[in-house]
Amino acid sequence: MNDNSTYYTSLITRYFSGEITDDELRLLSDWLKEDTEHTEIFRQYQKTWQLIEKQSIQSSVITDQEWIALQEKMKSGASGTEPPVKVSQFQQDTIGIKSFFQKTWKVAASVTILLAASFLLYFYISKPANIVITAQATNIEQILPDSSVVSLHAGSQIIFPAEFASNKRNVELKGEAYFKVAHDKTKPFIVSSGDARVEVLGTQFNVNTHSSVDKMEVVLTSGKVSVYYKGKLRDKVLLLPGEKAELISTQKQIRKSANTDPNYMSWKTRVLIFDNETLAQVLSTLQNVYQKPIILTDNKLSGCRVTASFDNQTLESVLQVLKETLNLQVKQLGNQIELTGDACR
Repeated sequence: MNDNSTYYTSLITRYFSGEITDDELRLLSDWLKEDTEHTEIFRQYQKTWQLIEKQSIQSSVITDQEWIALQEKMKSGASGTEPPVKVSQFQQDTIGIKSFFQKTWKVAASVTILLAASFLLYFYISKPANIVITAQATNIEQILPDSSVVSLHAGSQIIFPAEFASNKRNVELKGEAYFKVAHDKTKPFIVSSGDARVEVLGTQFNVNTHSSVDKMEVVLTSGKVSVYYKGKLRDKVLLLPGEKAELISTQKQIRKSANTDPNYMSWKTRVLIFDNETLAQVLSTLQNVYQKPIILTDNKLSGCRVTASFDNQTLESVLQVLKETLNLQVKQLGNQIELTGDACR
């Protein structure tokens, strides 16, 4: 069944307009039975529709009466049964016509207001409950309804409500993001990815759901966070600044350790630190930071060791240093970069 609220509010409109099909009516009926909130939405539409219908009938009666009266006056004047029209009579007729148009415009205005109200009601009820933000080719920064700030890594997505609930702040993450959460002790901030949960009141941390298959990483920068799985709140793990949690979704396990990766936030800061790292690990980090595929023509090169640091430098600058340090050749092949050279001694 389609769970899109806009779809079902469209069915409600088709129901009241008499255009709904038998299949659509069955879908609407099932949807109404699912939740009392759905029934309340239907009732609000029903009230609005009844008001519009009632106002339309009243405006039709008033308009018909006024029009008949005006026609009678025109007929009697044309038959010559009444004395010549005096200025005063002309003025009275003018006032009558003016009154007729005033009433007509009042009715039209009333209908317009009701239509506008129903239109606003429709968009208020049927607007998407959640906002979806996707970072395409570059990192983006998003301010949430509670003033928390989320830095979203390229290729990642976050889903959050247009307005947080009164007792919690739920967001869903696909990919990698850095959260700077506004403190609110009455509303826990919860990041979800599948069954994994990260809960805080106000702090700063990095979440990566793409670190590897079936694994999610949480690295805490400041404050405190609780990490757990849905339905297993008793098994939650508390992280302190500088600690990392690895969540293995297939086994529902959480492993806590000290964070030893100085580049866990390099995708955001563009600060890179390599201390005797293998070239394979360096290239893996560079690909994540610069979103550019980099390949080695010879796997023997992957074991070469690199010690260097970079502060917000371009990929070209970083590769130039690697080229000179390890005696490599760098080639641009379409969208990817190829590194060649002799194996390190």
